[in-house]
Amino acid sequence: MKVLIAGAGIGGLAAGLALQQAGHEVVLFEQAPELGEVGAGLQLSPNAVRVLHAWGLLPELNEIAFRPEAIELRLHKSARRIAHIPLGVEAEARYGFPYLHAHRGDLHRRLTDVLRARAGEVIRTGARVVDVKQEPHHASLIFANGSVETGDLVIGADGIHSAVREALFGPARPHFKKMTAWRGLVPAHRVREAGIRPSATSWMSPHAHAVTYYVRRGELLNFVGVTECEDWTSESWTEQGSREELAADFADWHPSIRAVVEAIDAPFRWALHARAPLERWSEGRVVLLGDACHPMLPFLAQGAASAIEDAAVLTAALGQGDVTAALQLYEEIRKPRTSRIQKEAEANGRLFHLANPLLRAGVYGAMAAGGKVAPGLVASRYDWLMGYDALSAV
Repeated sequence: MKVLIAGAGIGGLAAGLALQQAGHEVVLFEQAPELGEVGAGLQLSPNAVRVLHAWGLLPELNEIAFRPEAIELRLHKSARRIAHIPLGVEAEARYGFPYLHAHRGDLHRRLTDVLRARAGEVIRTGARVVDVKQEPHHASLIFANGSVETGDLVIGADGIHSAVREALFGPARPHFKKMTAWRGLVPAHRVREAGIRPSATSWMSPHAHAVTYYVRRGELLNFVGVTECEDWTSESWTEQGSREELAADFADWHPSIRAVVEAIDAPFRWALHARAPLERWSEGRVVLLGDACHPMLPFLAQGAASAIEDAAVLTAALGQGDVTAALQLYEEIRKPRTSRIQKEAEANGRLFHLANPLLRAGVYGAMAAGGKVAPGLVASRYDWLMGYDALSAV
């Protein structure tokens, strides 16, 4: 088939790679005038790496990624460790594939380069989708400049503000979660004395939390800090906040976090929103993928991984025959899993932000004790997530 993909972010590129490898013709349309991704980190758990390996991308990942030693939960002032899930060789032995951290821009460039090497110049920039039309045997994207492109299938991989989703189902009102997230990248050598461990660490505070982890082979430290607030509602990833506001939000935290915050030259800030679950992800020959159909809070680090899984399952489903039936099968397989990830991410947000002193002592104390008594049980809690095989789901 000829498949038109709206959006050339991580999800769109993943779909392009999977479909091209399966023998389809793909064309990607990106509204930005040039390709690129924001300067931020992302986590690729073994469930995502399994798929990328099947597409022949593990060598590229190894060149750009960082392999963390563990996932850790710590208290924001004392740095006391509450939970520890080993990664590294233990995760690879358990799931068959490593857990990786990457700079979003690095991953985006590698996916772009590989797609172009395999399929040619199939990515068109400056192409803003404004509508979708379809007939029984084809579907078309309509662009802001009036041009039209027609194919056998349209995939909306155009993110949380998806124009394809709006064309199918109308506008979706976002629900502000009364939380904003700071982000920043710091050269690792500038915070060498801060004592940030080579792990994905969540620092938990009443009404706030922060996450630290290394990317780009350990050359950069990624920081995300989430605070509860009422007055910042912009969803833009590229809106800059002030260093003074950032420092004020984390002024009484552990010295390690304060050192990282002080080293961030250009902090960015965005508001966290949720959207009501969609009843359907497809209509006719048009289907959604990634954040366009299941936007999720970042508290389980599965946004990119879920889009990569989507691409694998959608491609396999399309190999079963009839397009309409394939899109229904894709949705039936993916919706229960992505819904669970959305719920677990929300639950993590509540866990990280516990404010009642008695509740914090009880919950965190039980977690710490459980990790000492039965460390294997803590790791197994995420087997459903990291051990998932999207390649065998159809």
